[in-house]
Amino acid sequence: MKPGLSAALAPRGLTTYPLLFVSSAHKQIPIPLTALRAFDAVMRRGSMTRAAQDLGVTHGAVSRQIVALQDQLGLPLFDGPRNARRATPAAERLWADIAPAFERLASAVQAHGAVARRLRVSGLSTLVGRWLIPRLTGWPHGDEIELTESYADLDRSLEGADLAIRMLAADAEPPPGLVAHRFMDNEIGPVLAPGLEAARARRLVSRSHPSAIDDWTARTGHPLDDARPPMLFDHQQTMIEACLAGLGVCVTQRPLIATDLASGRLIAPHGFTTDGAAFAVFHRTGQPSAQARRFLAWLSDQGAQMSRKRVR
Repeated sequence: MKPGLSAALAPRGLTTYPLLFVSSAHKQIPIPLTALRAFDAVMRRGSMTRAAQDLGVTHGAVSRQIVALQDQLGLPLFDGPRNARRATPAAERLWADIAPAFERLASAVQAHGAVARRLRVSGLSTLVGRWLIPRLTGWPHGDEIELTESYADLDRSLEGADLAIRMLAADAEPPPGLVAHRFMDNEIGPVLAPGLEAARARRLVSRSHPSAIDDWTARTGHPLDDARPPMLFDHQQTMIEACLAGLGVCVTQRPLIATDLASGRLIAPHGFTTDGAAFAVFHRTGQPSAQARRFLAWLSDQGAQMSRKRVR
């Protein structure tokens, strides 16, 4: 072996390098999708029982998924007694991040699927029956709408609905996590069947708004003081039917009896006043789905049409 080659092949001191951790760019952190889906359902529906019904599983299955998610995160997501569990601030923060992700997934599946997802709308029963449903004959879009009736106070779950229609008092703010769009003023006034006299007709009131006549009288100074005790009804719907039948006078909201005023079945001798409140539609904070945006725009237009008719 040549001397130069021998020197080149002789062992040399080893060179050390810093320890490196190499990971694949394609490696992903395991995501507990089943547990997150259960958590999303609980937050949307407001209870594990309703979440289990939506998911088609048992209450225990949902509870186990929530426990597993809490263990993985190292954070409590719900506290309080078993029959009244409340979301913790950590749960609210988590849901604020994952709810839009599930909504985007649902939108993607809907966009690429053959079956359209229904838009779920919760509303006040009398408004739904007497104002919204008759106008749905003019709904210009192909979206399927699923209506539910509810007077429940709102929270971020919206009782599982996509949108909820409720009253919003003057200067009131929507509940945390919700956005409100006012679409129609709350116009109220006394109505009765033709041939009756408002001041002498028997007063009709509902359990849901027992002070409606007294509040309107105090605001306007027009007395409706028939000496007979008022006739009480469980719901505005039945109270309005009694009014249509000629049983007396009631104070109600103009949208609920607009069709009856137009047909002449009811008259409004003192017109209508506003109290600053409004009919509003609520959705969760963030960008609503395309379906929801179409419904919001259509509902706003329907409310504007009511206002134009009032001006005329």
